[in-house]
Amino acid sequence: MSPAPASEMQPADGTLLTARGFRSREALLAAARHLFRTKGYANTKIADITEEAGRALGSFYTYFDNKEAVLEQLAEDFKAEVEDRFAETDLNAGEPHEVVRELCAIYWSSCRDHSAELAAIFQASMLDDHFARRWREIRADARNRIADGIRAVAAAGLATDPDPDVTASALGSMLDYFCYVWLIEGGEADRSSISDDVAVSTMTRVLYRTVFAAPEPN
Repeated sequence: MSPAPASEMQPADGTLLTARGFRSREALLAAARHLFRTKGYANTKIADITEEAGRALGSFYTYFDNKEAVLEQLAEDFKAEVEDRFAETDLNAGEPHEVVRELCAIYWSSCRDHSAELAAIFQASMLDDHFARRWREIRADARNRIADGIRAVAAAGLATDPDPDVTASALGSMLDYFCYVWLIEGGEADRSSISDDVAVSTMTRVLYRTVFAAPEPN
């Protein structure tokens, strides 16, 4: 089950939120997302978040224990959105290549729409061991689903992978960093951007050829 949206969760002190409390919490999350994009995660302070949100500094601690908790919630929300969009995809409707492409398109567009959170997640994972562990837990479901898909392909006799879990880790890490490089870092030294179609086609080609051990169908 996907985590509850930010607006449906309780503040840090465990009390129920009023309508005004919902608005305050959402304002803090929106402010953090904006500042993580413009200033970077490491350079953003709690005081910056409350000022951007137009809220008192002390009110922050009604909803979050620290800045890391804000990012953790944004990461959970990102995961929930991707999972909800994946759940709307009928994995049995269409050829496998078409399904893989649709899933890649969903992930690419979600990373594009949440590039601020993705940038902050990568930065925090390098600076904070606790958050790095938490992010591994958050992304574990996605890795497990990729591994299950590889096992299903093997069970159908379409391809065989000696270690679906490790392959899933490699593919998931590739997708994450590929999105990070092109959506946040500014691409490669000799090419600063690519179109959505090129990005999705590339991701699809790598995943399909790896999982099915075959080139794409004509």
